[in-house]
Amino acid sequence: MSARHALLLDSNVWSHLILGLPDKQARVLAGLGALLQKYPGATLATSQMCIAECMVGARRLPDPLQRQAAQSELEHEFSKPDLVVVQVTSQVLDWAATLRADSLRRVTTLGGPLPGVDGGKLKLPDAAIAASCLDFSPPAVLVTENVADFLYLEDGVQKTVAGLVVEKIG
Repeated sequence: MSARHALLLDSNVWSHLILGLPDKQARVLAGLGALLQKYPGATLATSQMCIAECMVGARRLPDPLQRQAAQSELEHEFSKPDLVVVQVTSQVLDWAATLRADSLRRVTTLGGPLPGVDGGKLKLPDAAIAASCLDFSPPAVLVTENVADFLYLEDGVQKTVAGLVVEKIG
């Protein structure tokens, strides 16, 4: 896909925007507003993986009425025509497998399974979300609350998975 700029919103961003408590929702909305100013004309996007993760959050709610309301709200938001949804295609999964394998190789080289910025042990769902950013030309900016999930250290230098631009929100 090509777009001038695309902001790919991670699952945690959607969760706070749609299902979050009012004060957290307001902070995320303000952060998103600031990013839309930083990237004028940007398209909002997400991955099918993010949608699936959000649906897990809604479907695990114990109260059936709350569960149905949350699911309906998420379905409404994810069906908006101006939102680009990256399909989890075989190409995206192939990129995700490569990103995850690279991450595991780095961890092995460092001598332990350290998560986040210290070791860069990228989980497969996060690898699929990062790979979804690569579906854009140029790659989408990944917007997440969990920046550390997409960072690693190499020779003392902090890097991002696949060289993505990762913006913290929330």
